[in-house]
Amino acid sequence: MNATTQSDSKNLQDVQLLSNELYLYIRFLLWSLILILSLHAVFVNILNILVFYTIGLVDSVSACFFCLSVADMISMITLLYCACTTLYSLISQAGHWVIPLNFLVFRLLFTSMDISAAITTYIAIQRAICVAFPFFARHFFNRNKSLAVITALVVIILACTLPSVAFIRLLVVSNPQTNSSVLRLYFTHTFTTANEFFISFVKIGLLFAEQVVMGTCLIVTAYGIVSSRNLRVLSSLPSSAAKPKTDSEEWTKETHTTGDGLKHGACNDERKIQNRKVVPELDERQKKRLKKEIRAIKQSVIVVLIHIICVTPRMVLSILNLAVPHFTEQGQNWNLFDVTFLGLNVNDCVNALVNFFVYFRFNGAFRTTVNSLITRARSQ
Repeated sequence: MNATTQSDSKNLQDVQLLSNELYLYIRFLLWSLILILSLHAVFVNILNILVFYTIGLVDSVSACFFCLSVADMISMITLLYCACTTLYSLISQAGHWVIPLNFLVFRLLFTSMDISAAITTYIAIQRAICVAFPFFARHFFNRNKSLAVITALVVIILACTLPSVAFIRLLVVSNPQTNSSVLRLYFTHTFTTANEFFISFVKIGLLFAEQVVMGTCLIVTAYGIVSSRNLRVLSSLPSSAAKPKTDSEEWTKETHTTGDGLKHGACNDERKIQNRKVVPELDERQKKRLKKEIRAIKQSVIVVLIHIICVTPRMVLSILNLAVPHFTEQGQNWNLFDVTFLGLNVNDCVNALVNFFVYFRFNGAFRTTVNSLITRARSQ
């Protein structure tokens, strides 16, 4: 009975869940979809960079979105290269040189995506602190400090990623029978340890921590917006803004100066009327600033939320990669793993693509600059 059970279990493990014919068909469709989406994503992120550069990195928000667009552009360029070379190899049957190079290019793709995730996490933290502690954030977050933090994040991600690449070698192997050479990947004996560290620490541990931080910041931001009833909490008016004096203050000052309240009562009445006219103007200015601040918060929240939705499946796949031996690149169901991985690349393209529409919807300066650039391009 035990021997039969072990035999049945072994047969189930050896069965491929995806046939080779179906795998090739799905792989071709997914790479074609990735080619289309990544091409558009590269274009819109280049446009994002141009627009933010034209507007000027005047604050921490624009600086963060500028750096995020640069990271997304690099990741989409690498993905576009992989899509073009893979589709060419599938059509021409010349994949002996494409696969090794694409393996290294995907490491650059991972690095740029990790940098993008780190920048998005910083944006979420920034927005949460701005809502919860607006007066503290006004002096703490600025362009230079944000650029310094992003630079430090890039250095940390590179330090965690490079060890897994340092133990990979590209070798040119000659084939005497065909009188040709083939490019092959060679992994040193320390690659497995470095790769496990990369997957467990960067792709699971660090990514999980970022997801938790982003989710917490979204909750704090939403709670701060809903519970805030005082417009000045979210207003960005300077502390030295003009504040009209009350009626009692105006009357006391006049009677104290002249000693005759009856004589100058008419003058005080006129000043009261003028002060009452100033208050609606200040309220209207506050409302405009409040709306602008709320649009900026919504813009950041939606960007972070889209990132969480698109990146969470990749973290789950990384966990399965370590937990399930048969669901890996070298496992029995490697073709199913490859198809799932390509599906996550489609998510990455969507994540890098839709940010442009979020900026265009909630950022008035971004929208105006895009329209002017398009109009200028058409006129030329």
